[in-house]
Amino acid sequence: MIEFNEETHTYTINGIRFPSVTQIIADAGLYGDIVAFFTDYNRDRGSNVHKIIQWHLSKELDEDTVGIAERPYFDSWLRFESEANFVSEKYEKIMFDTKYGFAGTVDHVGKLNKWPCLIDTKTGTMTPATAIQLAGYEILANHPGIKRFGLQLMNTGKYKLIEFKDRSDRGIFLSAHALYSWKRNNLK
Repeated sequence: MIEFNEETHTYTINGIRFPSVTQIIADAGLYGDIVAFFTDYNRDRGSNVHKIIQWHLSKELDEDTVGIAERPYFDSWLRFESEANFVSEKYEKIMFDTKYGFAGTVDHVGKLNKWPCLIDTKTGTMTPATAIQLAGYEILANHPGIKRFGLQLMNTGKYKLIEFKDRSDRGIFLSAHALYSWKRNNLK
């Protein structure tokens, strides 16, 4: 059984630590200079919005408790959910791949207009690395060829949905994983 420590953002099985999709991508430098712009405030806001959406989907959310900073992003989610006819079947799902030995938390596995899809939600800038991140999640979900989308929730109550169709994204992620593993095994 995989365990996730939210504070350290680490995944372990029986005390053995496994890299996450985002760690692998970051280690390969695929986020570029954008990581310099990540702030604690933005990270916390994004985490809060993810939790709010999770509570909404599990019918545990009291909407009166949604903070002023998170409200526009949650409104963006509600608008997307309604307009896109999206149904999240699994959300904030921790997954592990036994073949490659990595883990991650997939935002949403669901149906968009009845088509199976993976969706990664962002409250900040969506980078090209989102495509590679979703390719890693596609491996975790064990669903080759599933449609992959990045959903940028905006503080205006609007959203941007981007489909990532390039099938070579999977190979790029696996190359990043191979590089990550090589570095861990050879540059101790």
